[in-house]
Amino acid sequence: MSRRNINHREVAARLRADRGRWLPVGEYRNAETARTMTYIIGSGKNPNLTAYQPAGAFEARTRNTDDGTLVEARYIGAIDEKRVKPSSDTLRVLGQIERGEIRCGAGAAREIAARHQADYGNAVWGSDEDAAWADALAALGAC
Repeated sequence: MSRRNINHREVAARLRADRGRWLPVGEYRNAETARTMTYIIGSGKNPNLTAYQPAGAFEARTRNTDDGTLVEARYIGAIDEKRVKPSSDTLRVLGQIERGEIRCGAGAAREIAARHQADYGNAVWGSDEDAAWADALAALGAC
């Protein structure tokens, strides 16, 4: 992978022009450098890199590639202090779902259950499916 200099003013302008859309910032050989860039972009607090100000107006995430770590960002606008900001883990998982790296929902749950049944047989659920459902529903009612 050849390293090229990133013009952060141009990147920030591109992000502002396409509000809410994740766009690539640059690819880094060192994953720690990429994570540092996501912090700088998201916090907007680096006095030497003012393109991503005001603080909180941009979100950033990383994604592993064959050549290193890609930093992606999006412009979300100025932060409303009353708005709850999702945690970085939330953003990471939502990004993984969006990119198809992980699956969620009823279909994925059914596939997991089928794999468990194939791998472990009745050792997990027992042989009486109705009794297993009744036990599960009873346990939910106890919560």
